[in-house]
Amino acid sequence: MKDIYLSQNRQAANEYMDKVSQESQFTAHHKGFTKVPHKIHRCFGLSLYEKLILIDLIAYMSDKSMCYPTLEMIARNVGCSSKSVERYIATLAEKKLILVSQSKNNTYYLPNYLQVHPYLLVSEKTHEFIGSVRKQVNERELTLWIQEIVKSDDYKAYTVRLQRLHERRLPMDKFAETETLASYTQFLITAFAKRFPSDVNGQ
Repeated sequence: MKDIYLSQNRQAANEYMDKVSQESQFTAHHKGFTKVPHKIHRCFGLSLYEKLILIDLIAYMSDKSMCYPTLEMIARNVGCSSKSVERYIATLAEKKLILVSQSKNNTYYLPNYLQVHPYLLVSEKTHEFIGSVRKQVNERELTLWIQEIVKSDDYKAYTVRLQRLHERRLPMDKFAETETLASYTQFLITAFAKRFPSDVNGQ
């Protein structure tokens, strides 16, 4: 039996997930799957439920540009209370990762220029830095340090600075965005050297 399961799973994950989504032998209620960039579901600065709710909203949008599920529908899907959904939707809107149109049932949209959203940019720069140093230090210690960084005022400050530039979308601001991200990378280098001095010095 074990060999059967192994042989069935030896195919590309995306192709296999497509097969799983299309299976309708017993039920055809949920056919299809949601295309979500790694930048989103691995985004630092977003809580677990913020990610789950954002992904659920993207799933409801599917091939449309909007969706309007009720809070209770989202709550059932992600496994929390409707009050919690309401709270996390408010934080997603505050972070401008979704746009909300008030009505009897809220209508949700994705913002323009999501591909260069500040939360995604700072998160991706963090992932880049992790990739450059992860072999130098104990991985568990690195994880704990990254969690401290993401919760720090400095991380928030860089995100806020980029958010201001992002909202204006002026051509001249691209240079400022590049400078801000370079400054953030230097901040990580300095903070890493302080946290792991012996590892950086090769001792």
